[in-house]
Amino acid sequence: MGTELYDRGFYINRPFEELNLSSPQDVQAVHQAYVDAGADVITTNTFSISGPQLRKFDVEHQQAAMIRAALDCANRAREGTKVKIALSIGPIGELVEPLGPVSIADARVEYSRVAEAASQDGRFDVYSLETFTNVRELEAAIEGIRSVDPTRPLIASLSLHSSQKELLEEFATTIGGRSDVDALGLNCAVGPSDLFTSMKRLLSLVDKPVICQPNAGSPRQVNGRYFYMTSPDYLGKYAKRYAESGAAAIGGCCGTGPDHIRAVRAAVRMQNSQRVNPSALQFEVRADAAKALPRRPFEERRESDVSRTISSHKKIYSIEVLPPKGTDLTKFMSGIEMMLNKNISFVNVPDGARASSRMGSLHLASLLRHRFGEKLAVIPHFTTRDRNLIALQSDLIGAYVNGVRDVLLVTGDPPKLGNNKEATAVYDIDAIGLTYLTDCLNRGVSPNGESLGLGTSYGIGVACNPTAINPDVEFSRWKYKVESGADFAITQPIFDPETFKRWRDGISKAGFDRPQIVGVWPLVSLRNAEFMANEVPGVSVPKWCIEEMEKAGDDKQEAVKRGVDIARRVIRELEPVCEGFCLSAPLGRVEVALEVIS
Repeated sequence: MGTELYDRGFYINRPFEELNLSSPQDVQAVHQAYVDAGADVITTNTFSISGPQLRKFDVEHQQAAMIRAALDCANRAREGTKVKIALSIGPIGELVEPLGPVSIADARVEYSRVAEAASQDGRFDVYSLETFTNVRELEAAIEGIRSVDPTRPLIASLSLHSSQKELLEEFATTIGGRSDVDALGLNCAVGPSDLFTSMKRLLSLVDKPVICQPNAGSPRQVNGRYFYMTSPDYLGKYAKRYAESGAAAIGGCCGTGPDHIRAVRAAVRMQNSQRVNPSALQFEVRADAAKALPRRPFEERRESDVSRTISSHKKIYSIEVLPPKGTDLTKFMSGIEMMLNKNISFVNVPDGARASSRMGSLHLASLLRHRFGEKLAVIPHFTTRDRNLIALQSDLIGAYVNGVRDVLLVTGDPPKLGNNKEATAVYDIDAIGLTYLTDCLNRGVSPNGESLGLGTSYGIGVACNPTAINPDVEFSRWKYKVESGADFAITQPIFDPETFKRWRDGISKAGFDRPQIVGVWPLVSLRNAEFMANEVPGVSVPKWCIEEMEKAGDDKQEAVKRGVDIARRVIRELEPVCEGFCLSAPLGRVEVALEVIS
């Protein structure tokens, strides 16, 4: 549908679903072309009909009207024929938990709204959930639809590469095991050949009807426009192979025009393939369907320095040291030597703190591991701000090969706070999604279900803020991080011990406790205290701390002494109720952090 509308001169500066209202004759003409080509089922122009997709164009309020208009177009095209109508529903266009910020509950609501509008009209035969890449989102879509329309036939279709075996097996187990799904599908992906490999695997896992709808190959750019290069004849050959292997229905996805469907129909007729009614069939997942890869308990991941130290009932004392802005490591290495001389063996390395460009944390962590070996344990911070999903996975795998064994995963400050305000923030996922991604890598699989063979074995650290302004939101995010695979936390700087005690007590009672390494910031001046209180997101500095630093007046040594005393008080009160401390080196002054724990 999208390719055909694009070829008619409609471009992606508007939602194609809006054409149901503004250019229904063109939508109907596309349907009619497929009916004339011999299609038994046509899919409505509603693939991106969910609220978040329409919100991008500020037309969400027209959702129900677009659905009704889409059904008008399809029904006019099939008039006088036995052609069935499938209501096309694609992903909501935003990442869902645990990889993204949209909760499963919110996703269910989005899909239930689509089903509500469609079922009230009712002029269609089957739901076609297609091109999903996240099984959890697909499950949420099914649940949302079934909460409104429990009986209408439903096809659930996945888009994947043949290398994503674990994702295919999860699909067979999770979606295939549902009694409210009438058929499974594979669609889109790379092209007919690759989808054929996945189809054969899926057929070996389930006894449910399997529907196969490949793209017409991968698009190629020609003179600034994209074209799908697979010929109708080639797709027809694969349609014959699909039918011979047991596909219950065969069609096409991106780039498959009416000529492709005509070729598919001819190939299927030659095979004399048996027609099936998906709603009349049931199936069970076979007993040999794959099981999810297990998560190794944190205490068993002895590669992690944090795990070994905590399992030995020792306190962690780490110092956070900013990487240099350029390539001169003299000051940085001097600080590391000072730490080792004081028997401090952990160092935290921020990743572009305050959105400022500095030496990469993973690269520097690898260098430290190779230079100091087991004498120094490194916890590099790793942010989602600067990397897309591909780069996040590549960097984590590469860092592991280079000796990094613990990471602190953070979302990252927005670029406008830093020294490159014009920089683009990526944020494909947030810290919760990055936690899930890293946990997947630990289990030897990518987030999209592709086997990695040997995986990583990271100790997964996350940030938490016991002094957050909205504690309910902070607890909710903490819960998601734990469920996504977090092993330990490093808190924002704590100046009020009682606040942390309440936080620790709360997460323990709720069953989401994990080792807590308390952040400590030794204040060095009144100005430093005021800056922390007013300009550092997520940090709460009590009034009494400000007043204490005021007493130092202009005496710099006295100010440092008072700041060290405040930090020592925090450590003294919290040492019995936490697993360690991460001290910041204020303004790069490692000696001040060392004085706190000397």
